[in-house]
Amino acid sequence: MAVLLGSCVSPAYAESSISHIKGMNAIGFRAGTGLGQTFDVGILYQYHFSKRWSFLANVDFEKGKFQNADFWGIKVYPGVECSVWHPASWFYLHLIGDINMGYDNWENKDIDKKTSGFVLGLDLGVNFEFYAIPQLSFVLQAQQGWDWGFYNTGGYNYFHPLFSLGIKYNFK
Repeated sequence: MAVLLGSCVSPAYAESSISHIKGMNAIGFRAGTGLGQTFDVGILYQYHFSKRWSFLANVDFEKGKFQNADFWGIKVYPGVECSVWHPASWFYLHLIGDINMGYDNWENKDIDKKTSGFVLGLDLGVNFEFYAIPQLSFVLQAQQGWDWGFYNTGGYNYFHPLFSLGIKYNFK
C-alpha cells in the first residue's frame, strides 16, 4: 500500500512549502460507515495555527438502521488535530479530538415509536494523511465517539465508531 501511495506523490511536492504550516487551510469531503447498516457523509474545514496543531470543523449527515430502528442525524464537530508522526514529506499521522453537537431522529416502526432531540458528545481518533500533491491530500480516519442524547422520550447514552475516507484541497 505504501508503494502504491508513494507512486502517486508528485516530484514537485518536495519543493513545496504549503504542507502543515501556520496559516494553511483545507476544505474537503469525507464518507464512511460505523456499526450496523450506516453511512456518513460530511464536509470539513481545517486551519493550521502551527506546524503540529490545527483546528477542525466537520459537518456530517448520518443515516442508518440498528436492529429494528431507523436513524438519521446531523452533527457539527469542532475540534483539534495534532501531527504526531511525519516519516515522509507526503505522509502524516494525526491524533484528533472533538466535541460533537447535533440532532438525532430515531423511529421504530414495529412498535410505532419515534424520538428525536439534541445530542452532545466527544470523539477521539487517529488519521493517516497522504499527499498526492501539495494541494491535494487523502485522509483515512478511525474515530470513536460517545454521545448523550437529550431526546423527547428521555436521555440516552451511546458509543459510535466512524471509519471514513476523505479528500482535502489544501491552500495558503
